Amino acid sequence: MLNLSSIQTSYGHIKALKGIDIEVEKDEIICLIGSNGAGKTTTLLTISGILKPDSGDITFEGESLKNMPPHTVVNKGICQVPEGRRIFPRLTVLENLEMGAYSLNFKSQTSNFKNNIEKVFSLFPVLKERTKQMGGTLSGGEQQMLAIGRALMANPKLLLLDEPSLGLAPIMVSKIFKTIKEINEEGVTILLVEQNAKAALRLSNRGYVLENEVIKLSGTGENLLHNEDVKKAYLGE
Repeated sequence: MLNLSSIQTSYGHIKALKGIDIEVEKDEIICLIGSNGAGKTTTLLTISGILKPDSGDITFEGESLKNMPPHTVVNKGICQVPEGRRIFPRLTVLENLEMGAYSLNFKSQTSNFKNNIEKVFSLFPVLKERTKQMGGTLSGGEQQMLAIGRALMANPKLLLLDEPSLGLAPIMVSKIFKTIKEINEEGVTILLVEQNAKAALRLSNRGYVLENEVIKLSGTGENLLHNEDVKKAYLGE
């Protein structure tokens, strides 16, 4: 479904990715773990078209994304939930969700819009209760729900999640991870960047370990959970 081949990406003269290879198959949950500054967010931004790779190629369903602008990448079926949520704080919950559907021109597809928003409300009932509330007044966990819901409004085939548990209480982290699993079971492929390595590996079919801008390890989530190097570096064991 998604293939990154020898991707190198830079910020000016600084190499942020040094030739990484990642493969994501349809219906999988894939996690990308690593320390701060390893290149995880850069990987997602490169897939989304926000950053342009210096070399290598990215293909999605057999088509190269390398020179596509971000809005075209979204139209192809890839949506990103950014680190820090990045909801629109001065828009209501409903308006934030409407923004997620903007690329599909749902104004002329009312039935589709209603169907998608009901799916979001079934996943996150609290959002249905707060449709008129300003996004900036929601709790951190509710804002994360809104950010995920906004991305789902565009009918993604592949959902990129950047640190969805960041800054959340443990009970909310558990709820978010459960919801990610539900989204996947409904047919959305997931590429997950997450500092909570143990939870991410338990959830994922496969994982990649990114260190110093290159892929150091890859394998099933289960195998990486029991890898001694991963245990020492990321699992606190």
